[in-house]
Order: sequence, then C-alpha cells, then structure tokens
Amino acid sequence: MSLSRREVLKGASHVSLAAVASPALLTATESASAAPVTPIALPDRANYRFRGIHLNAAYTHPTGIRTTEASRRYIDARMTDPGRNWPAANARNDAVALFARLINADAGEIAVVPSTLEGENLVASALGLGPDRGVVTDSLHYDASLAFYGEMAKRGMPLKTLAPRDHAIDYDELERAITPQTALVAISHVSSWTGHQHDLKRICDIAHAKGALVYADVIQSAGGIPLDVRESGVDFCCAGMYKWLQGEFGAAFLYVRADRLAALKRVQLGWRGLKSYQPHFMPGDPPGPPEGTWELGSDTASIFEVSTANWSGLATTAGALQYIHDIGIDAIARHREPMLERLQDALPRAGWASWTPRDHQGPALVFAKPGARALYRDALDKAEIYTTLYPNRIRISPSVHNSMDDIERLIAILSRPA
Repeated sequence: MSLSRREVLKGASHVSLAAVASPALLTATESASAAPVTPIALPDRANYRFRGIHLNAAYTHPTGIRTTEASRRYIDARMTDPGRNWPAANARNDAVALFARLINADAGEIAVVPSTLEGENLVASALGLGPDRGVVTDSLHYDASLAFYGEMAKRGMPLKTLAPRDHAIDYDELERAITPQTALVAISHVSSWTGHQHDLKRICDIAHAKGALVYADVIQSAGGIPLDVRESGVDFCCAGMYKWLQGEFGAAFLYVRADRLAALKRVQLGWRGLKSYQPHFMPGDPPGPPEGTWELGSDTASIFEVSTANWSGLATTAGALQYIHDIGIDAIARHREPMLERLQDALPRAGWASWTPRDHQGPALVFAKPGARALYRDALDKAEIYTTLYPNRIRISPSVHNSMDDIERLIAILSRPA
C-alpha cells in the first residue's frame, strides 16, 4: 500500500526509526550465516564516501558501502572460486526477488532487460502497435519515448500526446483521448522533466475502463517512493537500476502483469525463454529434426529476457535493494518529505518558479529561473553541491544520505540575488 501525502507528513517526525531488520543478502552458493542487521537511522551519511552534498539521485544515485561490498563479493568469487566462475552462479534471481518484493509483484512477473527504454520498446513490439493499435501519452513522458512513438506515428500508428496544464495532466482530457484504436497509455510515473507524479491507479482505472493497457516508466519512482503494482493495476512498468534503486548501469527490471502475458506476441527469443531443449545430433541423442526440439517458457523472463544479464551489475543492485528493504521504502519517503516541503516553501520566495505541483509531487523537485546555470553553477561547484542544473531550471532530488542542513545550504546559495 503506498502512502498518501497526508500519511507521509504525519510520519515525518519518526524518520530515525528503521524497518524490521532482515538478513544480509547472500547468494545461494554463499553458505555463511547472515549476521543480524543493525537498524538504519536516517540520514545515513556513514554508508557513503562521496565528498560534498549530493542532491542528484534522480540523475544517478551514489553507490553505498553496503552496495559496494555486495559487488566486491561477486567479483572476488569470480576471480578465486571455480564454482562461481561460470554463468550458473549469479545474483540475477536475488535481485529479481528483491525488486519484486519492493513493488509487490511476483518474481515470475519480472524480466531483466538492458534498459528502461528497451523495456518500453519490447512492450510496444509485443503489443503489436501499428496502424490499428495506437498510443496515448503526454509531454511529461521521457524524451526518447516520445520520439519513439513519434517515429511510429510517421509510419501510421495513431498517436495522441497530451500537453500539461499548470504542470499537470488533465485526466478528463486523457479519458477523452482514448479511443477504440488506443492499445496503450504510456507515461512516466514521475516525470524527469518536472518531478510531476501521476496518479497511477487513476490512469489505470481510466485506461482499463476503455479497453487500453498502461505502461509506466518507473525509473524516477521505484526505490524512491512506495510503488505497488497490485494496488495501481498497472500492466507494464520498467526501471533501470542506477537511480533510486541505488544499483548499477546496464540493466533494468521489466514488470508484466501475469494475466497480460497470454495476449502478447513473443517478438524475440533467448536461452532463458527455453524451458527445455533436446538436440538430435550428439552421441546418444534420440532421433529428431536437426534443429532439435524444445519447449518454451511462459513467464515474463521467458518472453522478454534474451541477453545474458549484467550479473556483476545485478550483484551490486541486489546489495542496494537489500539496503533499501532494511530501511523500508515508507521510511525513505517520510525522511525526504520535510526536505521537499522546505524547498517548496523557500525557493519560490527567492524568485524560483516551482514546476512540480505539490499535489502531484514525486521524490524530486524542479524549479525554474531564467539563466539558472549561469547564475549559480560556480557557487554550487565551489560548495560541492551536486544537482541537475539546466540553463533555466534546477532539479533537486534528496535521498537517504541527505539532511535538512544540506537543504539549508542549497537554499542559501539559490537565494542569493542574481
């Protein structure tokens, strides 16, 4: 169950409480008993080694000590343990199980794919989008996704892109935009442009009532705020591992609702898609066709997971996900909320226009001011404060290692006269 903003604010005074301790992550081949987990109080700056103040998790999250240790265990085993120096012993299943638990999914509904946008492309192909099967999206979606659907529209796919009104999407307009030709509503759960957070359940209710399915890019929300795929009803979602999930580059988690799989086309096939395979040319093989005989799997990984995954990256991400679970995603959201509220109060008084509506606020905020980069880049660099600073706007994304002191130091710089 995700937290409402009222529930988040109510719990903000209890940010030092850790989640129920869970055992440290160990792969199946590591037989050492797990040590008890020390409760993690926030802010947890001790888990990180970077200099300065990092307020840029929406771009990429720093790697923590516990995460790095998980990666090192895998690399060391690959170097020294013959039993680990081959593909069968890897952290893929650990990472998938931890991510599934984070979003309230089953592990069989998760595939590991190369990137978030790769996941979106795969969903589009499996749905057979084309002249009779179109898409409704909005301008707050990821830029490459918008270009992807735009290129498909050039080839005849029906496409409707909604423009934001007052930095948000009108859901009545969304409902009107969905026609019998709409196969998919594609959105970013939290927009990288503005920090706007969609009401995912409402979108799913609207789309499903009109016969359309919903894809959500959740790279800007998964690991940063509560996300429950059962509660929302979302059909597909995908997230790379290097932002709020605190993991590594080169892989992403793709979720597909189990009851949607039967209606999807299998558009590619890799070794994980084979439930069994029997050759017919080796000594002792039974007779059969030269290409062999096989049985295909039917879960999400069987349909969408083709390439050998980045197992080193998955080991890193498994450590990161265990760290997130040890804190608790609700505790992470409660810890961040007072910092976001302080920024929403202070920066508009200093001449910054908030582009993140408070009633649609995700884990990052975006503020606009003409000439922002030229005015503040040098001061932020000198103070070693790291944000995403654009020519005319700034995106601020605090995480588990940040404190209100970090926010006050940022506000002091951004409040200086131009």
